[in-house]
Amino acid sequence: MNNTGFSKGDILVPNVENMTAWSVIACDQYTSQPQYWHEVADFVKTKPSTLNMIVPEINLNSEDLEQHIAAVNRAMRTYLRRHVFSEVHDYIYTRRVLHNGKIRHGLIGVIDLEQYEFHPGSKTTVRATEGVMQNRIEPRLTVRDLAPLEVSHTMLLVDDRENTVFSFLEEELDQMQPLYSFDLMKDSGSISGYLVTPQQSERIDQALTALATMEQMEKKYGITDKGIFLYAVGDGNNSLATAKLHYDALKRTLSEQKLKNHPARYTLAEIVNLHDDSFDFEPINRVLFGVDTVNFLHQLGRHHHVSFTPQEGQQYFDCIIGDETKRIWIADPSSNVVTGTVQNFIDHYIQEFSGKVDYVHGENIVRQLAAQVDNIGILFPSIPKQSLFETVLIDGTLPRKTFSMGQASDKRFYLECRKIKP
Repeated sequence: MNNTGFSKGDILVPNVENMTAWSVIACDQYTSQPQYWHEVADFVKTKPSTLNMIVPEINLNSEDLEQHIAAVNRAMRTYLRRHVFSEVHDYIYTRRVLHNGKIRHGLIGVIDLEQYEFHPGSKTTVRATEGVMQNRIEPRLTVRDLAPLEVSHTMLLVDDRENTVFSFLEEELDQMQPLYSFDLMKDSGSISGYLVTPQQSERIDQALTALATMEQMEKKYGITDKGIFLYAVGDGNNSLATAKLHYDALKRTLSEQKLKNHPARYTLAEIVNLHDDSFDFEPINRVLFGVDTVNFLHQLGRHHHVSFTPQEGQQYFDCIIGDETKRIWIADPSSNVVTGTVQNFIDHYIQEFSGKVDYVHGENIVRQLAAQVDNIGILFPSIPKQSLFETVLIDGTLPRKTFSMGQASDKRFYLECRKIKP
């Protein structure tokens, strides 16, 4: 056991005939591509699946949202009643083969929500990297308030420059108990999971504890007044914030003794080394729907000093209308990163005029959607992953939906579960 905010836990592993149908991609993916989710539903049909345990964000504005949420909780209770799961009581080591053949190494455990905070300026060991979106949290809270289980797509990054946590695990793979190995749906690669040994678990705890010191903070970032920051939320900021808000509500109704070991104090997550060779940060782009494209550019020019010729040192982004791409430089940004500057303007424009914005992974999808009448696509430059921890330490959280760890098909799929009710 360690006290860094992430530790081993009681984890439910599914025992189902078709694991490919069981495991589906994170709910916040493909939010402008309903066909993707239709194809997933057609593939799953009546098979046991985590699709039945989530509300894809593409459905958050549907008229039958309440019925969907009720169905999610019924499915969870049904899977428990049918003994779909086996429970393990330690870390799970994962090897995810991505669509490009690279392997991403992960470690599944639980986050102590007492050591996590999503507000800017937090000094907890687990910190948000982006601002949360309230409209995405409210329906998730409704699910979680009644749910007996959780299923997670949260991924934490650890700045482990010497790879002290993962290197020996890969070397000692033959000592672990295999738990699952299967192909993920829709050409999204494959995944294998292994239960670590008690001896390996102890070494993991020692490695994490060694990283969580003020000496390490000074060595890496030259900063000693921001607390010990060990885990940055790479994916699942809104989901993790939901778990925190649910737990905070429980704290107001339960005694300190009952809270101490209440399962809702913890939430399932996977940690990945920031320096894992398998991924780079991809920007999360924007697509605006139903806007007057001429007026959008006119208003942008009114709010900012913009240029369509290269300006050294200025923030820039690509604006796509139809089949035309304009690179725009901004001389007077409203945020430290271009994502924040553009998002601030988008928020103002939609409130003042009209339109809808979505957050899209991948340049090709942005261009396809921007080719449609009254749509605008916005492509952002990449963010160097090495600067993430220091940026969060200095600036607090980044603007919402700033970066993604890889392409949409490489996101974490739902797989393991955990009980959150006593």
